[in-house]
Amino acid sequence: MAATVLATVFLLGCDSGGGSPTAPVNPVRTGGVSFSPASPNHAAIALRGGASGSALEIEVYAVGVDDLYGLSFELQFPADLLRYESHGQGVFPNVEVTETAAGRLLVGATHLGPVAGLSGGGAVVVARFAAIANGTGRFDFSGQEAFDSFGDRLALNWHGGTVVVDL
Repeated sequence: MAATVLATVFLLGCDSGGGSPTAPVNPVRTGGVSFSPASPNHAAIALRGGASGSALEIEVYAVGVDDLYGLSFELQFPADLLRYESHGQGVFPNVEVTETAAGRLLVGATHLGPVAGLSGGGAVVVARFAAIANGTGRFDFSGQEAFDSFGDRLALNWHGGTVVVDL
């Protein structure tokens, strides 16, 4: 029995191949799109993203808000790296998105009628993009305004992020 175990160990040792490989191992390519958001603090509008292959979804979301009834802003994105494809609605019943120029989405979202605005947090809009070139770029806000259900302006912090495309 001991001879059988010893012979099995010897055969397994010989079967390991030993020595150095004859051909170089090709590295695994992990290209695609990645998004790094800025960290939001209380009472903010921020971005978070998810990517799959060359597709990127950016969610504009509110965090720590009190009575956010409506908002409008321009979302700037790197048009040399990404092409705007479409958008989806968040928690606001009315959302409009228009691509006004390359790399600029004009967004408006509001509640309707005599209802309270959003308190706490939630998604405003989800924008979908397709990667078209390699590089690094920024998502930023401009012309941003936010209002409560009484029509008063809300002081919110607005946080963008960075995208990296490696096709």
